[in-house]
Amino acid sequence: MKINIDDWKVFNFTDIFVIKKGFYNKKPEPSGQGKIPFLGATDSNNGVTEFYTYDEIESASKTGDEKNDTIDKKLFPGHAVCVTNNGSVGYAYYQEKQFTCSHDVNPLYKKDGDFNQFTGLFVASVIMYDRYRWGYGRKWRPERMKKSQIILPIKHNVDGTPFIDNQKKYSSEGFVPDWEGMEQFIKKLHYKKITTNNKNETTQLDTSKWEIFYLHKLFNADMGNGIDSILTTSDNPKYNYVSRDSNGNGVVDFVDQIEGEEPFKAGTMTLALGGSYLGSCFIQSKDFYTAQNVGILQEKVPLTIFTKLFIATLIRNECKIKFQAFGRELNAHFRKDFTVKLPIKYKDGKPLIDSDKEFSDEGFVPDWEWMDSYMKNLPFGDKIPIA
Repeated sequence: MKINIDDWKVFNFTDIFVIKKGFYNKKPEPSGQGKIPFLGATDSNNGVTEFYTYDEIESASKTGDEKNDTIDKKLFPGHAVCVTNNGSVGYAYYQEKQFTCSHDVNPLYKKDGDFNQFTGLFVASVIMYDRYRWGYGRKWRPERMKKSQIILPIKHNVDGTPFIDNQKKYSSEGFVPDWEGMEQFIKKLHYKKITTNNKNETTQLDTSKWEIFYLHKLFNADMGNGIDSILTTSDNPKYNYVSRDSNGNGVVDFVDQIEGEEPFKAGTMTLALGGSYLGSCFIQSKDFYTAQNVGILQEKVPLTIFTKLFIATLIRNECKIKFQAFGRELNAHFRKDFTVKLPIKYKDGKPLIDSDKEFSDEGFVPDWEWMDSYMKNLPFGDKIPIA
């Protein structure tokens, strides 16, 4: 559904939003019983990095227990558009219910009334479309956000002329954001609610008996094509072009065949080795080329898409903890000392040991079938396309 932005107008953030600072919060060890979302500087999962109980949030503080702030400083009301200001900068998520967040997140509230899920999603989408302006060298802290602007649709009179507010409450020209129009646009988008036949019966993972594996022992790890986008054309496109991106499976273009370059086969996993999307790991569904700084993981033994998704998720999590964009990036590590912890096969109650030591120097064997089954039985696991 196309949208015409020709008559949208510029608004100052401070004229239409109440900008709040996140709390300089410490993430406590989760009990697994929490229901209150914790938002951090992430590019996925609607900004949620963990769930906590009221007591866990109340007792934790970055400044230490002796200087712990009161709970009202840590909890934020719902109906907010939350924007990351550090790390993965410029990602925006609508939060319907109460939440807590780190100081890497700016919660935004409407000055006039509340966001609902439709207006919240509209504004979040506009903000993320503009996120290219921000990065690690240009953080979007509240002080800078207060000087920011956003382009939005405006209210019109019956005759089609712009509605002008004489009090100029929202802009110096008197333009008024068309919140109702934004809501109706989102409502008219074509979508169908996703359903699942799987029940949410998966329990919290017990990793105590899992073992550590080097990534290069599990996969044939190598660099991708390393093709600059300027060298690609799209006159008669045939292959996907995968770059360092966290959206669209990493695919940023559909390009022509490139003479002298062999495309990678569908089913191969790609890994962003650096930049803002470091650690983004995907299973490619079509043959493809890669841009610079993209690694390739090709299975040594046949693996299902479910098993690959399980491992891809662990790779992303490891990257968030052990590696850093523009600092400790993956280039020098993913073929050398990058590790993931995986469930292993057992026989007669003891770890199954492979004398050939194909997957680990200790002879442990990953339990591929267990990973496959776990992913299949997750809610919406039945919606994952097999081919």
